[in-house]
Amino acid sequence: MRRLILALGVTLGLTAATPSGVAADVSLTQTNQVILSCNDGHSLVLLVDSATLASLVADVASINSSVTGLSCTLDTATVDPAMQTSDWTVFDYNPSGQALAPRHSPNSLPATTTNNGVSWQFQFKPNVYTALFTTTDPSVPGNDSGKTLTDTIAVSGDAASFMTQHGGGDCVGNLPAAVRFYFTSPSASGPSTGSPPAGFYTHFWWSNPMNLVLDSGNITGTIQANMGNPAAWSDWNGQRGSSSPAVTEAFIEATQRVQSIGLSFGGECFFETGVTPTGTFTSEQFSSQFSAN
Repeated sequence: MRRLILALGVTLGLTAATPSGVAADVSLTQTNQVILSCNDGHSLVLLVDSATLASLVADVASINSSVTGLSCTLDTATVDPAMQTSDWTVFDYNPSGQALAPRHSPNSLPATTTNNGVSWQFQFKPNVYTALFTTTDPSVPGNDSGKTLTDTIAVSGDAASFMTQHGGGDCVGNLPAAVRFYFTSPSASGPSTGSPPAGFYTHFWWSNPMNLVLDSGNITGTIQANMGNPAAWSDWNGQRGSSSPAVTEAFIEATQRVQSIGLSFGGECFFETGVTPTGTFTSEQFSSQFSAN
């Protein structure tokens, strides 16, 4: 994954966490949903407490006043982690391609279910890059160590195919587009591997190489990845969970304290650059039947 060169590792490492267990790792003090977006083309979503939010605001102000050319924004919303529902949320890149926006309002075409959450569906939008499809449902995240993630995916409609952006397909072009598993664990601060913020990288994990290539407007397939296999996952910095004992330790901690989990859309080079249908289309639907057992 593309690096985010920010001094945020220590800040995010202060996030409050509950003991590992069956519930999602969302503390009752983590009442702020934060979308951090930077002009290097990367965004992230997480829940933080008020103290961590204040530190993030100060860090972003410092970054924006520097001469590095990197600039970031913070979008926040107050939430009640104790009242998390089983809803899945779609996150799209905004027109600038540098910030994520969740689909919550009815007019935004949010995800829906017709079978009490067994499967969820959403519609792709023309010329909009969809980046994430995740949940903080307390019955799914939490201690997922050793579990196997399975998702039966169906894409249907009259679009020709899909593409990503920023050369995320093969590190040069925007093909192929792909979807893969993704989870976050803000309590898991890893080792000083790579450029600062180093430990920040191991808060975010993508299944690698497991993915489903989106090379048609009509696809059905099943992807599967074991949370007990560090070699099957890589972090923000592109390091596999098995790359060193220190990274493996961080991966194991992350799987025991999962905060959000689901799917990430991008390519086979960059995993969260988003995807959008190609050609003219009237309807293109994504359906997901996700399980963690």
